[in-house]
Amino acid sequence: MIDGGAPLDIVPGDPDLRLRSADPGDEPFTRQLFREVRSRQFIAAGLSGPILEQVVEQQFRSQTAGYAAQFPNAISLIVTRDGGAIGRLLLHCAREHWHIIDIALLPAACGRGAGTKILGALEASARQQGVGALTLTVLASNVRARRLYLRHGFVERGAAGAAYIAMRNDIG
Repeated sequence: MIDGGAPLDIVPGDPDLRLRSADPGDEPFTRQLFREVRSRQFIAAGLSGPILEQVVEQQFRSQTAGYAAQFPNAISLIVTRDGGAIGRLLLHCAREHWHIIDIALLPAACGRGAGTKILGALEASARQQGVGALTLTVLASNVRARRLYLRHGFVERGAAGAAYIAMRNDIG
């Protein structure tokens, strides 16, 4: 549900790709998704073994708590392909703009069009609801994601903290 009570209807243009509401039973998947997506950064920093696992777990708990505190009314969706979970979308929907808090796909699911279809469906749904913009922040070092967002009409608006770039897609 969007602020104001309007229903959220995000339908990717692919019959095998769906977004469904997350529930508490999805926590093991979201934990594994975080591990698969974020471990590379920590491995590149020289972490391995039990220390790597401890840091990844701590970061997962920290991110989960931080998002819950900053966006208590966020909509958490699980991305599925052919019925199996492949990603997550965390979205804050206000009347004037929707903020993509987090979007992540399993590495094995990347490069197969899911991100493009989800962003297209988000834009179409926001436009239908009369929302003026989509916003997000992305790690400055995540060049692949930045390129994807630029292809979808997002514009870089400047630094958002030490490691992130704020982006906005005016769709209204």
